[in-house]
Amino acid sequence: MADPLFSVKTAFYIGAYRQCVKEAQKLQLGDQALALECDVLMYRAYLAEGKFNLVIGETESRHGPEFRALVILAKILQSPADKDSICAEVGNVLNEGAVSVCPDLVALLCANIYLSAGDYDNALRVANSCGSLECSALALQTLLQINRVDMATKEFKKIQERDEDATVSQLAFAALNVSIGEAKSVQTAFYIYQELADKFGPTPILLNGQAVCLLMQNKPEQAEDILQKALDKDSGHPETLVNLSIVSQILGAKESARRYINQLRDAHPTHPHVVRLADKEKLFDELATARS
Repeated sequence: MADPLFSVKTAFYIGAYRQCVKEAQKLQLGDQALALECDVLMYRAYLAEGKFNLVIGETESRHGPEFRALVILAKILQSPADKDSICAEVGNVLNEGAVSVCPDLVALLCANIYLSAGDYDNALRVANSCGSLECSALALQTLLQINRVDMATKEFKKIQERDEDATVSQLAFAALNVSIGEAKSVQTAFYIYQELADKFGPTPILLNGQAVCLLMQNKPEQAEDILQKALDKDSGHPETLVNLSIVSQILGAKESARRYINQLRDAHPTHPHVVRLADKEKLFDELATARS
């Protein structure tokens, strides 16, 4: 049976967020659970675009654990420094979600909240508690973030047994291959990103995936060309700016690298790369002061 949300899900997974919103708004769904999942996908697309206040404004007054989870996710993405106080509500949302129309959807959102807060243990616990394919992919993503490629490989085998051809499964496989880092694995990842781009259209996420593979193959000039295409599609896309700054450093274009970092700081001041850079700069200043 065809999934009525296929186009909405696919657009979200590959990072075509405007398309995801448009597809979601077009659908007329009689089934309550499907309609709820469609709404959540649309709001997750808005969050991916950085429209935190829009999501909070439209969902804060709506009833149900799915919308409470969306509000929490929006708040933690908007103010990661307040993650401890924001995450305090998640347990109650999970309990309420267990008896909701879409328990797996609530679990997915809560796992995303924990992952965004850097609480990897709880992210894995919640992701593994539900049966959706996307929760399994999120568990794999979490394992890769903590450098457990061995466990992520086992997780992918579960995904593979369920539906290895699904878009979310293919993206998980590509991410796993990039993390493995061997020449053959990186080439496999590149082909996955390329095939998805050919099938559904290139997006900044898919183009960045290809560019990372090219960088790992020591092809910075080709990586830069692809990243420029990604920048043309979204001039403020954070991963594009991060990767362009890295490519520029490799190619010796220090001014360009600084420009991309400054753009990232202006547009995404709470991005993890910006936070890490600020921490390193602070540490450098402290060491310099101590030695002077």
